[in-house]
Amino acid sequence: MSGGFVGKILRVNLSEKSCISEPFKEDLARKFLGGSGYATKILLDELKPGVDPLSPENKLILATGILTGTLCEGSSGWHAVTKSPLTGMWTGTRSGGFFSSELKYAGYDMVILDGRAEEPVYLWIQDGAAEIRDAKNVWGEKIPDADAIIKKEVGESGARIVIIGPSGEKMVRFAAIINDLGRAAGRCGAGAVMGSKNLKAVAVRGSGDVKIADPEAFGKLILEMEKAVMNNPMQPLYSTQGTPAYTTALNQLGALPTKHGKTTYYEKAEDLSSEVLHEKMLIKRRACQACSYGCKLLTENKYGRFKTPPMSGPEYETIDMFGPFALNNNLEAIQRANYICNVYGIDTISAGYMVAFAMECFERGWITEKDTDGIKLSWGDPDVIVKMTEKIAKRDGFGSILAEGAVRAAEKIGAGAPEIALHVKGLEMPGHDARACKDMALAYGTCNRGCCHMRYFWPGGPSMFKQDYGLLPYGLPKPDKLDRFAETEDTATVVKILQDAGNVHEALGVCEFVCATPTEEYGVTIKRLAGVLSALTGWKIDDFELVKIGERIFNLERLFNIREGAKRKDDLLPKRFSEPILDGPSKGKKVENYEKMLDWYYELRGWSKDGVPTKEKLKELDIHEQLNM
Repeated sequence: MSGGFVGKILRVNLSEKSCISEPFKEDLARKFLGGSGYATKILLDELKPGVDPLSPENKLILATGILTGTLCEGSSGWHAVTKSPLTGMWTGTRSGGFFSSELKYAGYDMVILDGRAEEPVYLWIQDGAAEIRDAKNVWGEKIPDADAIIKKEVGESGARIVIIGPSGEKMVRFAAIINDLGRAAGRCGAGAVMGSKNLKAVAVRGSGDVKIADPEAFGKLILEMEKAVMNNPMQPLYSTQGTPAYTTALNQLGALPTKHGKTTYYEKAEDLSSEVLHEKMLIKRRACQACSYGCKLLTENKYGRFKTPPMSGPEYETIDMFGPFALNNNLEAIQRANYICNVYGIDTISAGYMVAFAMECFERGWITEKDTDGIKLSWGDPDVIVKMTEKIAKRDGFGSILAEGAVRAAEKIGAGAPEIALHVKGLEMPGHDARACKDMALAYGTCNRGCCHMRYFWPGGPSMFKQDYGLLPYGLPKPDKLDRFAETEDTATVVKILQDAGNVHEALGVCEFVCATPTEEYGVTIKRLAGVLSALTGWKIDDFELVKIGERIFNLERLFNIREGAKRKDDLLPKRFSEPILDGPSKGKKVENYEKMLDWYYELRGWSKDGVPTKEKLKELDIHEQLNM
């Protein structure tokens, strides 16, 4: 194998209780950049169309990035790739921390999980050896407790574990997979897939390393990259404030989703600022492996009814969804809700969304206290927010309906609920309003895993914050010429390029934050990644080829969705985004010409009017073998 790879895949069949090593195919890794790209190829080739995501036939693939386990900045990422129980479509959900590199050190680039165990189990991997172990004693345990028990059982306090909590066991459709007690592969319900397989955890420990084809060139390029990252003007923001800094920044721009998306400005946003969070709760900052930013927060609330032990977060998305989105300015309640999500194992974005969605349904009279277990779902009530989050996590009473996600819950509630459910492809919206940035609107509609702000590059960077991410050489329009409220062909161009280039760092396992550079002078650009990747693997690969591979992966994800029945209708936005924002700096703005933007986007992509990649496009991308899928 070339440098960067261990050269092995671990295939685990839980039904047959088998663990088999097989070769990691370098030709496919070269074509799809390994990681989530390679995993998507496996999923498309091996999974039959129409498979129930919660059946034994679904596959869950845990994939490391090529750069993972090296000193490349921000390269801690791993992906869970599967068919989503929330959307019924493709999903790749990413997390950082230390699990990915440990899996490589333990001898594997990827783990493919098939079947369903008869009883609860966990997988233990150590230096090339793998065994399926009984997990009945940790089934039902919250994540911190189960993590500690498993480490004691395997006799390795330094083991790295990906794990589900009670929410994954009960198959909450947006259950997360948690690693390092606070990093989350959160969106789209990969944790529910793991729970459906009766798999509590995958624990790994290794003493290996990562081979480098040209150590001298690699070391030189890494030092240059580190210097660029540390000089990035964004570095101090992430290193001192973390993502909570976006709470007040987006509010000032009129882009902070508030009251279930009725508006985009919250007059009490300052109560939830990063400064207040740090003053009240911060213990220290933490970093993922090989990261100079250290944007993760360790917080604690020692007092009051929302007393919470030391925990990771909350991140910006969590603050908005449990805060302004539900008209709540109680930071302690937000932190408590975040804690519940962490220990039970659910996505904070979808969980917070569902609470606010239920509040609007309650306000409109579509549900009453008779439906909600006697709870009055009043806007901004911190006790209700915490209580409903826990009921969702436990699938308790009305919480079990909300645990099904927006589409299924809305159908169950009836009346006008389906019309106000804010989702694309079944994935609930996150903390960014599509009306305040039309690039965000088109990205929401066309993202392969649904209404997502973080798969690929963050769409708000170029037009809202005038950042070019180093992508001008590949056709990105100059940010100073972009209007975030405009709906033009430039919108389609921006979104396509961000998706193609963003799939590069996703597949390689590199965090978007170190790649989100104001200009190509700073950070982990595509050009720098091409140099580092060439030195690591021995391949001769340039930045333009990387972007083309990113486009190939994006189309492969799209093909999976099309095979599952996706069409143009699945790229459309919720009705609310076509209604004007009620107040604040973006008052009156709405999405007006979305269908036209979609036409421009499809044309740029080389897709049909219904959003299907043409034969010519697939041949151009060298994935024409998928024509007969």
